Amino acid sequence: MLKLDNVRYSIDEKKILKGISARFEPFKIHGIVGPNGSGKSTLLKNICRIWEPEDGKVLINDKDAKAFSRRKLSRTVTLVPQNTNVGFPISVYDIVTMGRNPHLGRFQPMRKRDREIIDWALKETQSEDLKDRMVNELSGGECQLAIIARALATEAPLILLDEPTSDLDIKHALTIMDLLVDLKGKGKTIIVSVHDLNLARRYCDAVVIIYEGGVFFAGTPDEALSRENIKQVFDVETTEIRSDSKSFLYFT
Repeated sequence: MLKLDNVRYSIDEKKILKGISARFEPFKIHGIVGPNGSGKSTLLKNICRIWEPEDGKVLINDKDAKAFSRRKLSRTVTLVPQNTNVGFPISVYDIVTMGRNPHLGRFQPMRKRDREIIDWALKETQSEDLKDRMVNELSGGECQLAIIARALATEAPLILLDEPTSDLDIKHALTIMDLLVDLKGKGKTIIVSVHDLNLARRYCDAVVIIYEGGVFFAGTPDEALSRENIKQVFDVETTEIRSDSKSFLYFT
């Protein structure tokens, strides 16, 4: 269970988060949507304490995240950031190995269980065949899978992803979203910022709309991504197109 209570944050005296309160149920995929600059990335960084909230609380299982040690927090929540391109030669296996750092003491060598978890993370993300390749030589989709594998290697039950499908072709985007559904079924709680509203409708169990630094709406995908809400937040008109049991948003 994750709760945000009046979380506020500013950058260079500009208020980005203006009192965010929200509740994220366990074992679900929660979508965070909103226009560029609305505070989605900032919110995720505040949840995992890359940036500390100026005010308000982040509560994990009703415990203030500030009470967690950095090591414990890293074993509880992990972030897959935007722009994960790695500009230097390092193997996929070594990147995923970094996910075990919260479980190891300083200079402590890898144990058998650590290697088993790394192998599991590579298998879950279908990255086994990539493990010996250099990350900086991978395609965008392959690199994203490697970074998600690193997050899985932490064994954190709460996974945050900041627009993981941006700049990916549709095949890799769907692969990653299908992976999130699979992880949810294995007991993970997922919070993902999504720029594609149709992906949010298709894959998320709940959606929070962030607008001008606050929560504009929170509810089911159909409730949140209504024609009226999309018009007010994104300033575009939509038409819903239905095909068999599925529906799609067409933007005009």
